[in-house]
Amino acid sequence: MSKNIYRIVVFLLICISSSLVADKIAVATKVKGSVDLMKVGKKEFLALKAGTILGDGDKIRTGKSGFTAVIFIDDKSILKIKEDSEVVITGQRTSASISKKINMDGGTIRAIISKQNTDFVIQTPTSVASVKGTDFWMISDPFLGDQIISIEGLISLVNIETGQEIDVSEGMTGNSTLDGQVTMTETDPATIPEDPDAAPEGPSEVRIYLEGPNGEQKVLIIEYQ
Repeated sequence: MSKNIYRIVVFLLICISSSLVADKIAVATKVKGSVDLMKVGKKEFLALKAGTILGDGDKIRTGKSGFTAVIFIDDKSILKIKEDSEVVITGQRTSASISKKINMDGGTIRAIISKQNTDFVIQTPTSVASVKGTDFWMISDPFLGDQIISIEGLISLVNIETGQEIDVSEGMTGNSTLDGQVTMTETDPATIPEDPDAAPEGPSEVRIYLEGPNGEQKVLIIEYQ
């Protein structure tokens, strides 16, 4: 069985490999500690490995020491999922991009979103956050509500219970509570979560193993910063 190796940067991934990953939307590039994946249609979690291609409806769960970084293959948008979090990644393809929605049951995530033709949406039991392109943290607690910390850009935060909405701008923190209230205050730097992936270590790569339509094996090597 022949093996073809393609060396590409992330933003060319979808251009070169669209025939192989037409029904896929993202790639797990980094995995640390306890991180599990439940593929859509399955009933059990298995350990997530770097290089796993994620499809519409896949669920990721991180344990007490878990962390994973996910890159969407259409535009390099990044989702960083910290410990004790559970999210479902969904996306619908159009000819030009993927319309993305993250369903978050609880936990802490950082979203670094490239400029979108459509909204990038994160939904929790309490709130809906939507953006066109920005960098922010979302902390969701099923007993306290949600917190949005804007690092850059503007995020629309809507409380599901009352429909109250605020736009959270850079340097501000938005809060959405279980009783339907939304408020905004200046961000206290001490409240910004630590990003386990913040310190650059130079160029990295992740290998993705794919099978072509004729059964040939291909290794896709993604280089990223």
